[in-house]
Amino acid sequence: MESNKIWELAVGSLHKSLNKEEEEEFGKIKDTDEVQKIIRQVNQVHFKTANSLLIHRVNKEKNWEYINHQTPTESKYRKLMIHSLKYAAVFALALLIGIMVPRFFGPDTDELPLNTIELEWGQMSKLTLSDGTEVWLNAGTKFEYPTSFDSRKRTVVLSGEAQFKVARNDKIPFEVKTKSGTIKVHGTTFNVESYDDDPNLVVTLIEGKVSVNDVHENPLVVLEPSEQFIFNKITGETNQRKINTEFYITWINGKILLNETKLSDLAKILERWYNVDIDLLGENIEDIKISGTIIKGKPLDLFLKILESMYGIEYELKANNDRKDELKIFKN
Repeated sequence: MESNKIWELAVGSLHKSLNKEEEEEFGKIKDTDEVQKIIRQVNQVHFKTANSLLIHRVNKEKNWEYINHQTPTESKYRKLMIHSLKYAAVFALALLIGIMVPRFFGPDTDELPLNTIELEWGQMSKLTLSDGTEVWLNAGTKFEYPTSFDSRKRTVVLSGEAQFKVARNDKIPFEVKTKSGTIKVHGTTFNVESYDDDPNLVVTLIEGKVSVNDVHENPLVVLEPSEQFIFNKITGETNQRKINTEFYITWINGKILLNETKLSDLAKILERWYNVDIDLLGENIEDIKISGTIIKGKPLDLFLKILESMYGIEYELKANNDRKDELKIFKN
């Protein structure tokens, strides 16, 4: 099949505008190396133009007309452009910013361009990936993902905490890469915690099955539902245990259930949710065990007053305009 015809089908597939016959034709060839290369290039064009600052300022139809006249009559690029006029919003603008394919592309790469989401402390977010996978991001998280996955792998990059409800695909595994290792699944629900300032990588399986590899792709563990794996990035120590996953199920809805949770662990949660620096002062205060519920959106001061009345602690909360608020918790 001619390259320009493949381009035509790939663009149509991206915009979900192929008829049934074209879908069948494209389905027969889309897994070949040549077509996968073109699909990646089409996705790059779409991603770069969709995120270009030029996109709101350019008259697409006038520029399309200009580009069409500048292209040699017998060129295969012109044939593609004429036939694909309805996709001008993507391709005309792509050509203007120097990334039209294949004539204007740089060296090919197997890596897809990645979108990046970075959440501030105190923020949470949810998104749905191109394969239907749902992702909930906790505060202070950086998450990188492609606009669309190819037919060989589904890979995202995480620094922070996220929960994944992965769309099942037995042929194409889903991978979450962190600085400490890689989590691989086909379709399941699991939680990953891997903050840069935390020594532990924590993987919690809610349903399905996941495998965890180290940064060198050496297998570390395969988890069953309600199991948690903790890997210390500094010492290399590991711990696998059975847990109640309710804590990890509820945080995505803005609620944290505490069940004999150490105050030192609670402090980390409060720091992330409320964008505050916390100091625990007093002998053995870190080991005080807290039970109850935190609801995001409720004032921090309200929760602190409950701690004060139930656990006999005291606190000082200092609000700052130019930096994080400061919270001191102490027990006399």
